This record gives sequence, C-alpha cells and structure tokens, in this order.
Amino acid sequence: MYELHTPVNHKAVVKYMGYFLIAFTFVMLVPMIVALILRNTEAATYYGFTAVAVFILGSVIYRALPEYDLETKEAVIIVALVFPVSAFISAIPMSLSTGMPFFDAYFESVSAVTTTGLSVAPADMGPVFLFARSWGQWIGGIGIILVVLSVLIRPGTTAFRIYKANYGDMKIKPTAIATTRTLGKVYIIITLASIALLLISGMSLFDSVCHAFSCVSTGGFSTHTDSIGAYQGKLIPAAISISCLLGAVSFVLYPYLFKNPEKFYRNQELRYLLMITALGTIIFGYTLSSGNFENDIIKHNVFHMISAITTAGFSTFDLSILSEASKAVLISLMWIGGSIGSTAGGIKIFRVLLLFKVVNNVLLRVFLPRETITPIKIEDHVVESEEIYNLVSFMLLYTLILVISSFIFMLYGVDTSSSVFEVSSALSTVGLSAGVTSGSMPVVLKTVLIINMLFGRIEIIPLVLLFIPGTWIKRKKSQ
Repeated sequence: MYELHTPVNHKAVVKYMGYFLIAFTFVMLVPMIVALILRNTEAATYYGFTAVAVFILGSVIYRALPEYDLETKEAVIIVALVFPVSAFISAIPMSLSTGMPFFDAYFESVSAVTTTGLSVAPADMGPVFLFARSWGQWIGGIGIILVVLSVLIRPGTTAFRIYKANYGDMKIKPTAIATTRTLGKVYIIITLASIALLLISGMSLFDSVCHAFSCVSTGGFSTHTDSIGAYQGKLIPAAISISCLLGAVSFVLYPYLFKNPEKFYRNQELRYLLMITALGTIIFGYTLSSGNFENDIIKHNVFHMISAITTAGFSTFDLSILSEASKAVLISLMWIGGSIGSTAGGIKIFRVLLLFKVVNNVLLRVFLPRETITPIKIEDHVVESEEIYNLVSFMLLYTLILVISSFIFMLYGVDTSSSVFEVSSALSTVGLSAGVTSGSMPVVLKTVLIINMLFGRIEIIPLVLLFIPGTWIKRKKSQ
C-alpha cells in the first residue's frame, strides 16, 4: 500500500528556503530603519548585520541549487519550516540588542510570528523591541510566504502549491500570485484604516502603528505591560475591538464589500462570528456580575469577548482574578477562533460549523435507508469526504495536544483551569494569560508554549510531518 511513498526532495526544500531567506532580509530591514529613526544605533547595527548575513546565506543557497517544481508535500514542509526559522532569525538581533536570554527572545519571536502575544519579556525593553515584536506579528499574520509569492516566485504550479499549503483553496483571482497580491493590498488597507482609527481615538503615532500591526494580525502585543488597560476612556478599547474584527474576517470577503455587499454581509462565518460574540458577551457578563466584580470590569466584557474570539489577546485588566466560570467562557471562545482565511487562530468557525453538520448528518442517517446520499453543504460549498477526514484528524490532534500540554503544566503545580487557559491561549494563538506566563516560568513550560504556538499557527499536521521519518527518508518495502 505504501510502496509508492517517496520522501520530500531535500534539495527542493532547501532551494525554496533560500528564496524565503532572501525575502526575510527585507523584513529585518524595517526594524533596522526604525532603530535608526529612534537613534538606537546599537540595535540598528544588530538588525542590519543579521539582515546581511541572512541575505548572503539565502543567495548562496539560491545560486547553488537548480530550479525545482515543488510537489504538494514539499510545499507543506516549507510552510511548516518558515515560522520556526523566522522566529530563530528574529531572536538573534532581539537578544543582542536587549540583553535578553536567547531562549526568551526566541519565545518572544515565536509569539510574534505566530501572532500569539504571550510574553516573557521584562518591562521597559525599549521602543525598538516593542516595534520589532508588533512588526513580527504583522508579517506573521499575512505570512512571509505572501512576500515570497508576490515578489520572487514565478506564476505556475509551484506558486499554486505553496499558496495552497499556506492559504488553502480560497481564491479571488485566477492565479495564486494574483490572489496573494490582492490579499496583500487588503491587508495593507485595513492596517492603514486601523492606524487612522487609533490615531483618532487618541493614541500616539508610535502606539497606533504598533497596535494596528497587532490588531489586524490578531496578535495582541501592546506597547504597555497593562495592555489596553493602560489607556483611559472608551474610544481606544472600541477602536481596538473594531481593528481586531477587521483581522478576524476572511480577507477573501473584502473585495466583495463594494462590488457585492450582499455576499459580504450574508457570509455564514461572519454572521456566526458576530452571533457567538454576542452570546459570549451575555454569558461572560453574567459570570462577572454573579462574581461581584466591579462595574469597570463588567463594562469591558464585550471587549474581552472580541479579544478572545478574534484570538487577538488584548486585555484591560489582570485576568488572573477571574472566576472559573469566567475563564471557561474565554477558553471556549479562544477554541472557536475567527474565520478561515483571516489572521485569527483557533479551530476556526468554518470547522465548528462543519463539525455540527457532520453530527447532524450522522443523527439524520439513523432514520434513512443506508443507500441514501446525504451531502453536507456549507453555503454553496459541498464538503468532500477528504475534508471530513482532515477535520476529524485535526480535532483529535488538537484535543490530544491540549490535554498533554495542560497536564505538563499541572505537573509543575499550576491549577487545572489556569493550565487549560494558558495552553488554550497558546494553541489558539490568542495571547491572553491567567497570570502563569512570565519570565520566571520554568524552561519546560516555556518550551511547551512555544510548541503550542507553532502548532496553532501552522495548524498541527504540517508541523507533525516535520518529525515523521518517512518525510525525509524513503521507507523500505515490506516483504
């Protein structure tokens, strides 16, 4: 059965990682320029030297190897490698410029490129560090793969397979290259809209840029240790909420906003996103009021529901004071997440809808003859059996990782609800914390969260494939 199985083409994987390294050079230049503007020459030097070294390495790889047409398996492996490698490169100048231990800098970088927002960094690390984290989230949100596709890769089968491995089947243009460029334009437009909104609400220019990067990427890094709680009034939390919702809506829908508004507003995922947020707000508000919390906390319940379901991870107060019931509501919304094709993490609303459709189909078939065909549809999309297999595999692995990771936290003395909360936050790339994540946390627990964040952003199966021997080594034929 498996005799036709072949491992990935190692040289093809390395070749296209060379493309990625060249593209990532330009990503590293932005913090360097900001450091120069902020007159931090030391940080600018570290980012500049790192960018040069990465460019040289990428160029050597690019020139040393011939062109290859990628198979789907190679494209999946490349996408799985991009995020941990991006974080490793980003951690080098971050560690050197701040004096932070490299492992902690890697934690921050993984949290950035996976758009999570959990942090182990000390307070007052400086504006270059704060900008670099937010910039990393913005790049991680749309994906460095988009840069590679838009600039370096020629249209064709290889481009399509890289695109599909990162973004799935969603397309709004005839080709993968054209689609990625359109998605890039949408991403930039909603980022600029978010910056303008935050400026109007009263934020400084620096804070507006950093928070806009973190909002539309649904990342959650803030320029203040108290997150959005550092700001007074209602305008800034409202602007943050709107910006996070912009990032949690499928980018494929935005081109229809002016051409065909009905298709935008009637989208099932969008409607359920708003419905679940409204329902969660009512339940969360009830748990807060029954817990005798102050009115200042209760009035921010909508903000925290949006922060949880969009997987942005901003907060206005210390969540460690929440009751078990309140934490459970936040955990549930973190699990669900936003729309397919957005920057939001979590299981995704489409998968949740599909799961309920599958359960309904199973119950319905009890009353029907066995030969009856009962297709599963979500809007105009007819769900294939392969999608159901993928859903079952994903849900099983997601649950398994959640349970094992939470148990490891419990072994280190963290209570059950806080363990599940912290792991759910990492695995859904949210960034909300119940007070467990900190610089003093044991290395084992930091490692668990790093792995969970990568699983959450890469979506488990591609990352699992990296560690399967058959991915790299040809299997022997069974006798």
